[in-house]
Amino acid sequence: MSGLILLPGLTGYILTGLSIVHALMDAKKNRVQRILMLTTIFIFTAFLELIGVITGVFSYAIELIMILDRVPLSITLSWVGIIYSSMIIAERLKLPIWQRILTTTLIALSLDWGMDPIAVESGAWMFGGGEYFNIPAFNFFGWFFIPIAYLVPYGLSWVKGRKKLKLLNVAEVEARRSLLRRLYTVLLVVPIGLGILTLVGMLTRIPFVFNLPLEFLVVWAIFTIVWASGIIIWKKENLKRTKWFDLIPPSSLLVIAYFYAISSFILSFFILGLLMLITALPFLFAFIFTLRKNRFIEESI
Repeated sequence: MSGLILLPGLTGYILTGLSIVHALMDAKKNRVQRILMLTTIFIFTAFLELIGVITGVFSYAIELIMILDRVPLSITLSWVGIIYSSMIIAERLKLPIWQRILTTTLIALSLDWGMDPIAVESGAWMFGGGEYFNIPAFNFFGWFFIPIAYLVPYGLSWVKGRKKLKLLNVAEVEARRSLLRRLYTVLLVVPIGLGILTLVGMLTRIPFVFNLPLEFLVVWAIFTIVWASGIIIWKKENLKRTKWFDLIPPSSLLVIAYFYAISSFILSFFILGLLMLITALPFLFAFIFTLRKNRFIEESI
């Protein structure tokens, strides 16, 4: 079991490393903003993890580097790679705003339906029990809303002419190369995101939501995989790569998913390994479709 407990550490550093490489290569015109994005994702999720551990919602096995002796550094680093990669993949699909938000969070949630059961079985982290492989329903509500609670405040922008708020994507945020935008990212994105999740936390205290039956969770898991995979297949032409580093976001998610799946088979968690492979289908489809080159853009260049 000890080998699997090391998985979050290994994958966390790998995911963040890949995200940094992609950020530096993809945002050549405004690398500062993209690095601020990665940094604030780290701060945002570090707060969430610390709150969860301190309040007794879950606990982690001890690793070499811990944040305030409570949360493994690697866990927060994993969140950086997961949220960042999910946002980039969904953005490249060129979806309407509501579909982009939903697809981003369902891509991230797809990973959790397979990863958490393996981590809990191996002792990497622990809950107090639950219907879904000893995992409580509120964990999945958390995974659903955490990417949304970052994506929305990060992209918010005030349109002066129309006097209304608009939700920008990552590229549009970086096009606004101003000190004000950077200050907003550093000072306000995390507090707004935490405020959103505070409201969500109140929702999860409703008895029905807190103790959501297994049947509902299974249907939710199936919907997650079908929606994320279906949207990726539907919009697959938009995923054709123009640069080699376009492959990094789907590859990052495949790394963590297959790492868990293969280790599960090695440790005889066969059912959980198969579950991980199924829940990783959106990442596999995204990777396969991104492998294809966009010949039209190459010829235009």
